[in-house]
Amino acid sequence: MLKSLKLVNFRSFSKLYLKFHPKKNIILASNAKGKSNVIEAIYMLSFLKSFRTERNHELIKFGCSSSYASFEYLYSDILNRLEISIEPKGKLVKQNEKMLKNVKDYTQKFEAVLFEPFDLNILKGAPALRRKYIDSIITRISPSYRDELLSYNKVLMNRNKALKMYRDKNSLKAVLKSYDAQLITLGAALIEKRKTFTENFNAICKAIHNDLSGGEDLSIEYKTNIDIKADIKKTYEEAFTANIDKDIDRKSTALGPHRDDYLITIAENEAKKFASQGQLRTVMLSMKLSELKMIRSFQKDVTLLLDDVFSELDKSRKKYLLDAVSDMQVIFTLQDMDDIKDLIDDDYLLIKLETNEMIYGGRNGR
Repeated sequence: MLKSLKLVNFRSFSKLYLKFHPKKNIILASNAKGKSNVIEAIYMLSFLKSFRTERNHELIKFGCSSSYASFEYLYSDILNRLEISIEPKGKLVKQNEKMLKNVKDYTQKFEAVLFEPFDLNILKGAPALRRKYIDSIITRISPSYRDELLSYNKVLMNRNKALKMYRDKNSLKAVLKSYDAQLITLGAALIEKRKTFTENFNAICKAIHNDLSGGEDLSIEYKTNIDIKADIKKTYEEAFTANIDKDIDRKSTALGPHRDDYLITIAENEAKKFASQGQLRTVMLSMKLSELKMIRSFQKDVTLLLDDVFSELDKSRKKYLLDAVSDMQVIFTLQDMDDIKDLIDDDYLLIKLETNEMIYGGRNGR
């Protein structure tokens, strides 16, 4: 649970210090007044990276040489502290007063789930965006998955380099043989985990979406380019052998989890092609709530970050969302309290960024 946030020369803020309510936190301000910057800072302190940019200099207030962000949070009832000093060339991270020599030394204890407008591109965009999203969830509930994915991508990169380098087909096939054995083993393991995850994720999403949409049927299906109903490793190996000449001609690897996609349909119609903006928001909200549910099922405390989401939802969906997260910490941005004034209870913290006011909506807030 997030307790406080401090920013110095971060984005639009020269200085900002906020304390947070254990449940509902409303960050209120008009456009371009820094609401999203607060959400971005919290996300960055959880994941050590921004969801908006990969360029460090964009996180530094204009005219300044560096910026600083820190937060305090409870983990297993123990107060923890994380600090990040940002310079154009990189970040320095300190966790509980210990400077980290490498990002790999970071132990993520503050869990956050973010929902922001760009997330609709997960549904509308390229397969890589859907793979990245699903992979990020699997990694959080099965940390070893990250290492397996990194290993697969490393072997894949070396195989593709070999396909581009070698001119002689027989020499190339001999080189590919060692890569193929690794790729098949690693790829089959990834496919198996994605398949199992998607089956569980789909069941949760389907139930939530049914309630949110008033009965529309949602389906999320894992699509890979081999038959995953049979023995995955054996089928993958046979497909690899059959496609080797095509790979040599194309100079790239056509089969494997790096080519996978997730088919998302509403009433059997592909959401990417046929869904309205309202339907896409409902699907994405269902997926985010399902993500929350899965992470929390592993006894993890999660803070939900909602950036500019409520203004795009109708009253029934706003109420469903608030009810669904009533027992956890939520931090969300608003331009106008009218968006939720008839729906929220009296136990919340209202943070008015433009006047630097913190107003408790109920007696339990302090």
